[in-house]
Amino acid sequence: MSSDKTNGFDDINIRLAYGMRYIGKGNSTAKTFCAVMNLPPPPSKFKRYNDILLRSLIKVSSESMRNAVEDTVKNNNSNRDITAAFDGSWQKRGHTSLNGVVSAICLETGKVLDFECLSKYCFKCKNRNNKDHT
Repeated sequence: MSSDKTNGFDDINIRLAYGMRYIGKGNSTAKTFCAVMNLPPPPSKFKRYNDILLRSLIKVSSESMRNAVEDTVKNNNSNRDITAAFDGSWQKRGHTSLNGVVSAICLETGKVLDFECLSKYCFKCKNRNNKDHT
């Protein structure tokens, strides 16, 4: 218990979860890493740390994009008519992908102004291509 705590969670476990997510790995890789490094195993409730990271990343990214919009408008003499490039991509080629993302980037600054994750799968009703709701 040598780690500081944030909101009741050990910082070292949050950092371990962040490191695994950053390299695209999960709990099983964290277990292997800890075993190789002769460290105690990661927490059994590893998903909780991913949830903490998600909430933090949503907060930070929202604030960053809000600041990017404010800076862009300020640099444009308070004119909200700005030039942006929009681009999107799906996870896989063809028409088989269920997940995608679209982003808006300011052409003058190169900063991300907004993004949206898209899915053809509804996690609420567990249905594909349900056009009744978003």
